[in-house]
Amino acid sequence: MRRRSRSNNILKTVGLSSVLAVGIGGLGYITWQSMGKATADEYGCFAEAPQRQTVVLVDVSEPKFNEEQTRSLFRYFNQLYSKLEFNERLSVVTTAEDQIGSVPKPRFHVCGQASNPAQIEAVNADAATSGFLDRQKERLFEHKFAPAMAEILSPNTDSRQRYQSPILEMVQGIRRFHPLRPGDRLVIASDLIQNSDTVQFCRTKNDMPPFSIFKKKSIYGRLKPESLEGIDVEVLMIQRHGYGVSDLSHCYSEEELRRFWKDYLISNGAANPSFVRVRHGVIGD
Repeated sequence: MRRRSRSNNILKTVGLSSVLAVGIGGLGYITWQSMGKATADEYGCFAEAPQRQTVVLVDVSEPKFNEEQTRSLFRYFNQLYSKLEFNERLSVVTTAEDQIGSVPKPRFHVCGQASNPAQIEAVNADAATSGFLDRQKERLFEHKFAPAMAEILSPNTDSRQRYQSPILEMVQGIRRFHPLRPGDRLVIASDLIQNSDTVQFCRTKNDMPPFSIFKKKSIYGRLKPESLEGIDVEVLMIQRHGYGVSDLSHCYSEEELRRFWKDYLISNGAANPSFVRVRHGVIGD
């Protein structure tokens, strides 16, 4: 009886060892399977996967947007977020004081989320259901995109940059330091009243002649950006009151500003830049 009991114990030990070996082997296989899987960062970006780039430049100089314009802009940027392609990187740059005269660094960035499981599998990431992907996109919007965008657009935000509006310098800096390629996108949200130590539109006489004359000035050689060829450019033009009077006495209409910037963009390679007027509470053509 003792011999049989001892034999049973040996068999149990062998059996347990086999189970443990199989279990450990299974864990090892799972770990091996997970190795090399692509993972997104906290902003939903897969660094090694192909990425289209969208760079948004927001002019935060005074006067800032009123509440109605803020709501209109926020609706626009919500739609922009919702329509991002999978892994498309959206970077938001502003004209805040610490950006002037330096490399334009994004205030924040997010990436477009997968809309179906096949897109996740294509970048070698862990499988996910459509429902999970929808919730993930919503969480990224609520916790990353919406709060950051609201802070930038808020009329009540205490910005360190209240005066200068160096749009020409910022576009030049974005082209120099951001990897925009044909098929990428540049969005500019501004009243387009350039105001820097170099050039002051509307405030200084002859600082904003027609672009055909402006581009011949020596100063333009220091402001000219790298080519915008192949890049989709969209301008959200913030409407102001008082063209032709007071601080804006040297530009006479919104159309005069629009014409200058359209000629500037086309001259630098943008094929068909679009302009969207942001009126008081309305975004329109």
